[in-house]
Amino acid sequence: MTRRSDPNPAYWEQYGPFQHVKHELIRCYLNGWYPKLGTWARRVLYVDTHAGRGRYESGDPGSPVLALQTLLRHSYREKLLNASEFNFLFIERDPANLAALEAELSHLKPFPARINVETGEGDAFERLSVILNELRRDRAQMAPAFLFVDPYGFKIPAALLGDLMKAGRVELFINVMWRELDMLIQQRPAPGTPHAQTLDEIFGSSSWRTEVIGDGMDERLDRAIPLMARGIGAKWWTSAVRMVTGGQATRYVLLHLTNSDDGRDLMKECAWSVSPAGGFIVRRSDNPDQQFLIKPEPDLRPLRDWILNRLSRRPQRWQDLHAAVRPEWWLPKHVNELVREPKNEGESVRKAFLAEGLELRQILFCGSRRKRANPRRLGDLRRTMRPERAYSPAPREAAHQVPRGVD
Repeated sequence: MTRRSDPNPAYWEQYGPFQHVKHELIRCYLNGWYPKLGTWARRVLYVDTHAGRGRYESGDPGSPVLALQTLLRHSYREKLLNASEFNFLFIERDPANLAALEAELSHLKPFPARINVETGEGDAFERLSVILNELRRDRAQMAPAFLFVDPYGFKIPAALLGDLMKAGRVELFINVMWRELDMLIQQRPAPGTPHAQTLDEIFGSSSWRTEVIGDGMDERLDRAIPLMARGIGAKWWTSAVRMVTGGQATRYVLLHLTNSDDGRDLMKECAWSVSPAGGFIVRRSDNPDQQFLIKPEPDLRPLRDWILNRLSRRPQRWQDLHAAVRPEWWLPKHVNELVREPKNEGESVRKAFLAEGLELRQILFCGSRRKRANPRRLGDLRRTMRPERAYSPAPREAAHQVPRGVD
């Protein structure tokens, strides 16, 4: 086996806002993911493909330690361990990093029964290929798994990751190094060259040539992310946070891929928890220790327009609206807030309907029985109610369900 060293050892010297937000998203997600799966799955797997040293020089834990601590400190830990076995696989190609990681993990021992931790030196994608081949040989499914893919470079094997997602209830959380990847795309390497083959492997096809286009770096990113998700075969993709190193250009994107509606909802909740104002951008100058004296509020006026647009067509149940908002970037609680008691009177959905002589209960109902809305009034509403701004289905950072059979 060829040993490879860490190409950027200075990375571990400073713990900045990028690492902080990335780890907060992992902590938040695992805190909800462990009980969602652990109560019934019998076996749960967490994989860190590029595990690193386990701790930064600042003393802050790396992702492997963080993942373990989230389970060890979970309020439902005993119930979860009674129901399921939790396996952790930490892969690191640099032997010095691996030794440092194992030293950090030793401080957490002894692990409770039914928590199994394995470390391994080598190429993570080669190791995962071996695991996948063993599953195929045994005609077995992979246990529900969360894979944190934080590679040293931008190369991501779409075919392998897609096969892993097909092997069971597998979710991916990928750190996409967009600046470097975009630079290679902009070179437009000729078909058949090594660089072109690398891009084909990342996107699962050569479609990047015609689809990842645009004048700006972020415009190309908006096209690249759904193409990457389609290449891997995920039902849902969530561009949770964009990390900016200078100006407005994005350097990194934290991308979550899942086939689970619950997983999609949970990652949206976590993204809003780290970005309560709804910007979903982290800058190098941000202070990860900053505490808000007044919690910032998101601008929900686009969501108000979205709700009015849907309700002006036909009556809907609460659960219909909650399901319909899943492909958008907003949360069900935002829908509830606008319909019931918005903090900003200008965002009120109820007030807009009352202005047209309609009670909201005629349009939005909870069960199968309802007072039927007057079709004539609904028609009047469609004609007379105009959003304050042009309707937009979602902000630029929104995450979507990948369309099936649609290019």
